Formats: sequence, structure tokens, C-alpha cells
Amino acid sequence: MASISAARKILMGVLLCLMLSLISWKDGEGNMTHSRYFVDSEAGDDHQDGRSPGTAWQSLTKVNSTVFQPGDHILFKAGSIWTGELKPQGSGIAGKPIVINRYGEGDKPLIQGAGAPSAVSLYNQEYWEIGHLELTNTGPTATSYRRGVSIIGEDYEASNKGTLDEVSTLHHIRLHDLYIHDVNGEDRKDGLGSAGILIAVLITDPQDKASPSADAVHERTTFDQIVIENNVIERVERSGIATWSDWKNRELLHDQNGCADCERAPWTPLTNVVIRGNKLTHIGGDGIVPHMTDRALVESNTLKGFNMTSTGYNAGMWTWNGDHTLYQFNEVSEGYSTRDGMAFDFDHASDGIIYQYNYSHDNDGGTLLFCSDGSGGKVTNGIFRYNISQNDKYQIFTICGASNVYNMQVYNNVFYIGPDLDTHPLVSQGGAVQVTLHNNIFFNLGSGHYTGKASWTYDSNLYYGNHIPSMSTIPDPNRLTSDPLFIEPGAAADIHDLSGYKLRIGSPAIGSGINMPTEGMNDLFGDKIVSSNLGAYGGLGEAAKDQADNE
Repeated sequence: MASISAARKILMGVLLCLMLSLISWKDGEGNMTHSRYFVDSEAGDDHQDGRSPGTAWQSLTKVNSTVFQPGDHILFKAGSIWTGELKPQGSGIAGKPIVINRYGEGDKPLIQGAGAPSAVSLYNQEYWEIGHLELTNTGPTATSYRRGVSIIGEDYEASNKGTLDEVSTLHHIRLHDLYIHDVNGEDRKDGLGSAGILIAVLITDPQDKASPSADAVHERTTFDQIVIENNVIERVERSGIATWSDWKNRELLHDQNGCADCERAPWTPLTNVVIRGNKLTHIGGDGIVPHMTDRALVESNTLKGFNMTSTGYNAGMWTWNGDHTLYQFNEVSEGYSTRDGMAFDFDHASDGIIYQYNYSHDNDGGTLLFCSDGSGGKVTNGIFRYNISQNDKYQIFTICGASNVYNMQVYNNVFYIGPDLDTHPLVSQGGAVQVTLHNNIFFNLGSGHYTGKASWTYDSNLYYGNHIPSMSTIPDPNRLTSDPLFIEPGAAADIHDLSGYKLRIGSPAIGSGINMPTEGMNDLFGDKIVSSNLGAYGGLGEAAKDQADNE
């Protein structure tokens, strides 16, 4: 009798736990969620309730027809495969996002867009977290726009329509741990362009988009709190990761033309955008482009191979019509062709962009572009510091033809050019842009030459190796031309292997630099800056490699 009673208690306990699991559960942070929905492409059945692995749904159609509630979790079975577009409905709220993830052991759940506009898409939705899926989107041709993930906002919150004094904001989109690959789409660079991941705010009426009429006032919309992290993106056309907004007009963009559309589609940037820890390979056009953002953070990403299939001009990581983007700890390599093809770019209508602690190498188009178009798109207050370029090709800097680029500072960088390369360290092409170069080291073992530029200011840089420029060519009053005594230059394998660019004890570059605004900063190697050096190292000198081996 006692054994029957014990068995009954155990059974009741199991049933109670099962009932609770169907009603609610806690996420990894201990927050109570609403409901879990399971989706299994093989053993599922859309006529079931979807609330447990044993009663899972089967199709994307069932998921797409459901309006999910704050805190809900949509869990796709590992190893399952679906074809089509995932377009779930509903929005979360602060503290209770709707979550898409996986369950079970095995490969990431695969969604094959098969030529759909996107493999996963949200429209005017907020508070979503999407992770641990595999996404492809290959159509029969590349003549339509196509994405892995698209998050679109447009005329959000109709109550604000008719006035541009208020901004309707969509909040909290997190895309993480996705594997996005083999997306073929048309070579188009705007809010409808193809991409691995696209976050965009649109004004979709073609006539309004170009120049919204006064009697067709759309609803001013933007995104806040976008996090794109730890994704792998491969073989994607056209852009790897991109943001965009049709609410883009401002004086900085139009510059000398005047801004006729500023009152009808005023610049409304995406805010609190973080793009971190992503690995991108073989990207058709641009790599990472947080356009129309303010204070975006782009850090610890790896981009290998870009501009691979596009017929246009593409760079690795850059901002168009956006302000104060911080790019740091990124590695950019193997940009293809000199239709741009460089790692980084100060581009049209940008203000206060900073590149620091980045590593570029083996890019056909070189390292850095300064670009405006003369009649519009002024570029101001850019900083390029504590970066290392190794064996970038063509020329270190490329300059567009216009002159409306102001107050650009390039300091404490290292530009290493190995033997057999014809990379030009300094050039004279382009417009009269205002650039100052301080405390940089040009280590040139190749055949490329230096050319001075009248609108540039050179002071306290080191020029070593072949074709050292004369003072008449590069008027640098405090230049050095002796060996900087790097530990092991030219030997870096990746961004985690840059110690060869530290300076040896006794280097002439130690203490020879102009004092720059580096208070509270570390050098490229993460150490406190204690000396005004040339290059990206801020210490007092390191033992040479052979000395260190003997100690």
C-alpha cells in the first residue's frame, strides 16, 4: 500500500511539473516568460497545440499565422529543415522580449528562404531576440533583393502620422549566434538592398521616397537598441550587415546644395546600435555598414573577403550619413579590386567617426578612404588612431576628388608594406581635404613612392625603408627616418598576433611623438599609454625577440 502511495505521489509530481512547463518557464536569467512553442519539421503536426516537444507544430505557415505575446519563446528543433520565409507576428515589451531559439541536440535548425525576400523577417515589430538558427536564401537568379534577416520599420504608430515633431521608435532587436550563408541578391545599395542582415526604416512610396510631397507626410520612424552579435555570415550578396533609413535628409548630406527635403524626411538616425563579434567571409559588396546611425559601436568583428561580386564601389567597414560610429578591435582583410576595396572609409555626410585598435591586411584597395562628392556629403572630425595595416595594396590612403573633408586626424598608426608590393604610402590625388598625420610609422620595404599633398599637415612621423621621402616631398619638420626597431614586423597572422609591432628598448620612436589627446586610453595592445611614442605601442620598450628567448 505504501509503495502504491509513493508511486502515486511521484506520478502527480511529474504531471505537475509537466503542466507548469506548458504554462510558463524561466529563461537563463531567471525571468518568467509566457509560453513556449515547439516546432519540428519532421514529427510535428500543425493541429497540435505546439506547447511541448511531443505536441510540436510542423510548418512555418503555422508559426507565421500566430500572434505571439510578450515573453513567448518559439523553439525550432535542432536538425530540422524548413523552406520558405519565417514571418512571425506580435511584439514583446521591455523586459519580456519574444525569443526565437532552438531545442534539442544537433545542427542548428535550418530555414531555407529559397528566393524569398528574406529567410527571417519582422515588420514594425519590437522586443525580439532571434538566435541559433541557420539561414540560407538562394534563388534561381540574383536579380531580386534577398536577405538572410530583414527587420523593417515603416510608418510605425499611426497616432503620430501627420506631424514630424514626434518620432515613433521600435525598440530592442537582438540577432545572435546565427549562421547565415549563400544569399544571392541584386547588386543594390539602399534600404531595399540584399544583405545577410538588414535593419531598415523605409518610406516605400517611390515618389515620396525621392522627395516626399508636403501633403503626403509619413510617420517619422526609427529603431533603438539594435544588437547584432556573434553571427557567422558567408557568401552573401550584396552587403554583410547593413542599417538604413529613408529618413536621411540634413544639411550635412546636402551641404552646398541646400536641404529641400529636410522638413519632409528629416534625418532620424538609428540609435544604440551594437555590431559585435561577427565573422564575415566572402561578402559580395560592403562588409559592415551602419548607415544613418548615431553613436553606433562596431567592435571585435572579422571580415575576410569583400567586394567579391559587386560591380559597384565597396569598402570593408564604413558609415554613410551617420555620426560618431566607433570602430574598434576589428580585422578586415582581402578586399577585392580597387573599386574602393579598402578596409575603412570616412564617407559622405559623416561626423565624428573613430577607427581605433583595428587591423587591416591584404586589401587590394589599401587601408583608408577619404571621400565626399563636392556638392554634398561633407565629412568632418574623423579620427584614425592606433591601427595597424600590414601588406595592404594599391595605396594606404585614397582621396576622392572633392574638398569638403575637414579636420581629419590620423595618428599613432603603423603602416607596414612588405617586399614585392607596390603600395604607395602617401599620395597627392583628389581634392584639398584637410588631414593631419602625427606619430605614424611608415615601414616601406616595397617599391611604392611617397607624394606630398598641400592640404595635408605632416608632423612627427617616421619613414623607414625604401624611397624615404625628401623634406620637399613630405614637409614633416620633426620626421624620423631610422629603423623603428619593431619586435618582428610583418609577421602578424591575425588581430590577436600583433605583438611584433611593439617597439624594442632603445627604439627612436619611443618618446618622439607629439602629445595627443589619449588621456584614459590604452594602446593597441591593451596597455596604459605611458609615453608619447610613434606607432601603436605606448610603452617604454620591450626586449627583442632573441633577448626574450634567452631570458
